[in-house]
Amino acid sequence: MHDMSLSDENLIIDCPPCSEAAPVVVGGMGGSGTRVIAQLLQSLGFDMGSDLNESLDDLSFTALFKRPSLWPLQDHLPQLDEALDLYLTCKGQKSASWTSQADHKERIGLLLDSIRGTDEWIEAGELDTRMGFLNTPSAAKQKWGWKEPNTHVVLPFLLAALPNMKYIHVTRHGLDMAYSSNQTQLKVWGPHFLQRPVEADSADESLAFWCAVHERLTRLRQLGETQILILPFESLFENADLVLTRLCNFLGEPEALKAALTAMLTLQKPNSIGRYRDHPPLRLGLNERTLLSEMGYRIEDVYDSATFR
Repeated sequence: MHDMSLSDENLIIDCPPCSEAAPVVVGGMGGSGTRVIAQLLQSLGFDMGSDLNESLDDLSFTALFKRPSLWPLQDHLPQLDEALDLYLTCKGQKSASWTSQADHKERIGLLLDSIRGTDEWIEAGELDTRMGFLNTPSAAKQKWGWKEPNTHVVLPFLLAALPNMKYIHVTRHGLDMAYSSNQTQLKVWGPHFLQRPVEADSADESLAFWCAVHERLTRLRQLGETQILILPFESLFENADLVLTRLCNFLGEPEALKAALTAMLTLQKPNSIGRYRDHPPLRLGLNERTLLSEMGYRIEDVYDSATFR
């Protein structure tokens, strides 16, 4: 397995705070269970946006930030600042006069035109739909946020630009995620995180990407411990009381625990948990084994010395 870390990435982004806004944000690998947490936040009174797909992804955020042309982050701070300013404005988190609203629409148009030219994987029709949402600022909400799995990619920038933001990263066992049908992030971001071409249909490549993402995340959490909560999806079915207590405390709403537990009553454990046991063991190196263990994931006995390298 290839090197999994981003050893040359500077995770401390040198930029001033952009806003005092305090969104609650959900991210993770695609297919990790982020929708469940977004639904939970909605049940607790958080406005998670209106420009949503069936997975509750905020598609306006997707259009503005799921852009490989923004990598590496440190080299594209003006573009990131502009995207965040426009996004916060459409969320009602930036004051805007009627004059500046016209300027806002012009800036949105220019940015989306630029995205069409640099990030060809986004369909133009989807961007046209996004323009309607981005051009219409909503009323500011006290409890608000967004869910977009790719948020973790730009997290170093967001931690600096939004010091009051709280970020919830949903994890699932890396061996399970290696066999997920959702490998979009691997295709889009894998070459950047792994610093080499990737094979999108390879379980080994998917695990290498998972490891790179979560090794980076653990380093980020050391830098912003009060802003980041790592929430293992499987733990919702193993010890919901403890996990939801941690979540409500992280949100600063310990009194919401009863409502959170009620919201989770209908949640059923997916059959996909543990699916890696139905596949031949992957070859794991010491780094992969160590990271899986640090993230709270045990390795089955089937991963014996024959699969260790």
